[in-house]
Amino acid sequence: MTEYRFFPEGETPHVSTPEFHQHRERAPHLEQPVHQPRLHKAFEFVIQTLQEQVPRIERNVTSLSDRDATLSDLGCGDGGLLQLLRGVVRLRAWGYDFQPSNKAGWKERGVTAEQADAFGEDQPLITLGDISVTTEVLEHLADPHDAVRWIGQHSRYLVASSPWNETPESHDECHAWAWDQDGYRALIEQGGFTVVRHETVGQFQVILGERR
Repeated sequence: MTEYRFFPEGETPHVSTPEFHQHRERAPHLEQPVHQPRLHKAFEFVIQTLQEQVPRIERNVTSLSDRDATLSDLGCGDGGLLQLLRGVVRLRAWGYDFQPSNKAGWKERGVTAEQADAFGEDQPLITLGDISVTTEVLEHLADPHDAVRWIGQHSRYLVASSPWNETPESHDECHAWAWDQDGYRALIEQGGFTVVRHETVGQFQVILGERR
């Protein structure tokens, strides 16, 4: 099991702050060949959860027709995954992201999202769904372990993705952490989740966890 921290313990990595992301360009990941497959895999995991798991969220719910399932995309970028989910029936989905350039994508893609620092000062204002999503997010945070535990207190399911092949010698300069597959599984499990699926897609690993 391997976990790498790319900043001194006790400090806040600059890459996790709103100031760092203030002037970054919008990244249309859904249209980028390197990112598109992992977004489609995350979509697949969400659909599996809706089909097989969500009816069990509340014991008095016997089918999805009794109420809409809810999904919060925490660090939704320019809304690519939310766009894939837009036509899914009986699902109410929304997102949060603190990078200003991503707002243009929400309007173009016709999705619901809000500019907010979901893992920072705005956390008390964030609404989490039955399913929470953190695709290419946890590796940017100052404390991803606490973030996963927070999600586990509010969401029944978590869909997350991060690179599986980064090291101190070779990693994205915008990342504060990296994990191999065992390390990423441990990160999700320490948040109170049981891993249901864990697959690699190119350089990314995508995981589906259910709260224990």
